[in-house]
Amino acid sequence: KRATDDMEDLTEAFLLLARESDNALSTGRVSVNDVIDEEIDRAQALNRGKDIPIKVSSDNDLLVNAPDKVISVLLGNLIRNAILYTEQGHIDITITDNSVIIADSGIGMQKDQVAQIFSPFYRGNDNNSVGHGVGLTIVKRLSDRFGWPLSIDSTPNEGTRIEIIFKPSGSSD
Repeated sequence: KRATDDMEDLTEAFLLLARESDNALSTGRVSVNDVIDEEIDRAQALNRGKDIPIKVSSDNDLLVNAPDKVISVLLGNLIRNAILYTEQGHIDITITDNSVIIADSGIGMQKDQVAQIFSPFYRGNDNNSVGHGVGLTIVKRLSDRFGWPLSIDSTPNEGTRIEIIFKPSGSSD
């Protein structure tokens, strides 16, 4: 079931990126908070046996004008990676006025690995790697396409922190 869901997500992401025009995508005001809750629920199969606590904190509802599928694919990939690369500890997701920060206490990465994570088919440490190495490439392509900057900080054996900054729903393109 998980493999089928992963393949569906991958196919959807490729279709989103292949579209000639963003106008072909249905855009509306999307609650990032709701998408995060849904993506955490979808990713819980990866957390079985680990029982890593995932804490979401927010003072407000972050609304973004975007296709909901784009937000789902982007945040779902980041949440799944946090779970996959954290064997013990915690995952903290913070929703601010204009961004989402996903921080884990996982294996972390060296600086040279951070520089490569958006490259197609790059999979980090081969011993711990899972997936096909395209999830973060898709995340980067979507964030670039919609003008949402990403920043990554990672320290080996301490964890990774990824922040994506969204345009507020009231701002124009």
